Amino acid sequence: MSEASSAIHRTVARTLRKRKDPHGKSITDPAVLKGVEIDDAGIVELWIRPSNPHCPCCLDDLIDLRGVLKKQRGILACHIEVVGIPQSDRWTAAVNE
Repeated sequence: MSEASSAIHRTVARTLRKRKDPHGKSITDPAVLKGVEIDDAGIVELWIRPSNPHCPCCLDDLIDLRGVLKKQRGILACHIEVVGIPQSDRWTAAVNE
């Protein structure tokens, strides 16, 4: 792993550790964060299951999280895949618009 790649991993980890969803649950809780993948080019992919899947504030929070990650130095793009809820494809499309 290159030094730049390590820095991106630390940045993503730090951002996620500090983050709570609108209902107070840590985003790094294994029930919420299902997977993270970061490639060498700086593209971040997250798989997330919202704690309250019918709550519009959870959708807004994921949109905000994506924006925060995209603004971090070294991160080229961020894609959040919503999983484990009804109509997850619609949530994913809305978050990554």
